[in-house]
Amino acid sequence: MYKKKKIFVTGAMGFIGMNWCKKLLENNYFVYGLDLKKQKIKHKNFIYYQDTVFNYSLVNKIIKKSDMVCHFAGIAEPMKYLTKTSEVIDLTINPSINIINECSKHKKKIYFTSTSEVYGNLKKKKFNEKDDRLLGSTIYSRWCYSTAKALAEHYIIAKAKEKKLDYIIFRLFNVYGSNLKGRVVDNFIEKALKNQNLQINGNGKQTRCFLYIEDCMDAFFKIFSKKISREIFNIGEDKEITILNFAKKIISLTKSKSKIVVNSKQLSKFKGYQDILKRVPDVTKLKKMTNWKPRFTLDHGLRATIEKITK
Repeated sequence: MYKKKKIFVTGAMGFIGMNWCKKLLENNYFVYGLDLKKQKIKHKNFIYYQDTVFNYSLVNKIIKKSDMVCHFAGIAEPMKYLTKTSEVIDLTINPSINIINECSKHKKKIYFTSTSEVYGNLKKKKFNEKDDRLLGSTIYSRWCYSTAKALAEHYIIAKAKEKKLDYIIFRLFNVYGSNLKGRVVDNFIEKALKNQNLQINGNGKQTRCFLYIEDCMDAFFKIFSKKISREIFNIGEDKEITILNFAKKIISLTKSKSKIVVNSKQLSKFKGYQDILKRVPDVTKLKKMTNWKPRFTLDHGLRATIEKITK
């Protein structure tokens, strides 16, 4: 008789985690979800624990009875890097160390969501998984998330060398969609729908690459479905757009009367802020190993996101 694989997902009601749980359930996996937020998924193959990743006793019990672990819990909101720095570091590092140790102990494969932030302010056209990191001083708290995620990556790789831990690390580049909170996409859309000013830090010439959530889930699942071990993958779209043009696009798609305000002080007023001028992923490895390619254009993804937000 076929036995469903049991997958443990932390951060299960977060933006990435909830979409991943749904993807797993759609593909006949049994999922244990853990998060502090209220349960938003009802499914016969889903068991939810409304609790914290700091409840090590509970977390360890779930890991032990799972086949694989997807550690997606975290705080990925730039404003909180500046206003709740110690909380970001604590949540990113300490539960991760515990989960990595337990996965190593019980020989469970771990899938870990890291971030494009680990590259820092690297001066390259595209960021490759093997590239060096270029960070600002520790006096700039905006680098706390980058550093904490990098430390967790180091620990995973160390355990893989010492204890033969199996792992996959996803470095996410500006994934967006409905239910996203605290990022430039939802900030601009929500303000545009209210005809409020869109505030840009700096002159707006800094660029980003945006990946629609469904394309992200497709990339995850292609990796998840293959026998790929001990790899790091950039997960993102490599078509870049300036933040100024991105703001103009949001105003156009929402038919908003919003104005664009450059050189805003909304982040820079907090001590410890530094902006990143360019962030483009090299996704050659992802495409070569999985045959993945994004299916949704930026306009399509934004229209779908706006439609869901306005419902």
